[in-house]
Amino acid sequence: MCAMTAALVARKNGHSRSAVQRAGQGALSYPPYAAFDGPGPALSVLHGGSGSEIETTQPVTAGSAAH
Repeated sequence: MCAMTAALVARKNGHSRSAVQRAGQGALSYPPYAAFDGPGPALSVLHGGSGSEIETTQPVTAGSAAH
């Protein structure tokens, strides 16, 4: 419904049909991002509550690795 409303407003404001169509085709690449963006915070909470930890390592400086 939002896309249809936006297209109608764009046409009312003088944009050509082909320009509105090109803009709509570009918007088709966004649903995969939306599918993963929604559950992201819940997955972060689940991962945080699982008790798993990230292993820490010691930083290596440029001179100390050559020995």
